[in-house]
Amino acid sequence: MNNELLGYITTRVFEGPTYLGGILIVDKKGIPIEFKYVEPIKPSKLQTLLYGNTMDRYIRVESVGIPLVDAVERKPAILFIREEPFLEESKWSFPIISISRYKGEVLSNLGDFKELEIGEYIVKIDSNLPVRVRVDKRYREKLQELVSLLIEIGQNFDIMEPFTRLEEAIKFIWREQRKS
Repeated sequence: MNNELLGYITTRVFEGPTYLGGILIVDKKGIPIEFKYVEPIKPSKLQTLLYGNTMDRYIRVESVGIPLVDAVERKPAILFIREEPFLEESKWSFPIISISRYKGEVLSNLGDFKELEIGEYIVKIDSNLPVRVRVDKRYREKLQELVSLLIEIGQNFDIMEPFTRLEEAIKFIWREQRKS
């Protein structure tokens, strides 16, 4: 991985409910390159009635995720997510990977991976617990290449840590906007 960038995206739901999301683009050492966020989105009662149980997915993907990814000037080589509905969005030329630490089975060697179910794997990428990885169906045949990239990232920084920074930034924005 040369100068490729990594993207992290998340959406938080605050009281109301009010949605606020952000995207953080980092370099291969985890240093921030770009950050964008959406203004808080509070669905009306009528929208809640009309969208029903599709509201959460619609806001996370259509109102937060897609606009944020489209807005960043420096597109990532990989976009890491936590919200599963976003995994279904495959309009970009880079893989979208759902990633989390896996507290189950332990893998011994760096690079070991095991398929849990179709499109879902656990991968040993660093000295921490393995990561649980779900990939878009277009990238399943490139799993070995993705595992190599994940290992390279894992050797440079904690692959999960940018999510913490991103979530803290979103909480900060929420608190600041509530003050005004």
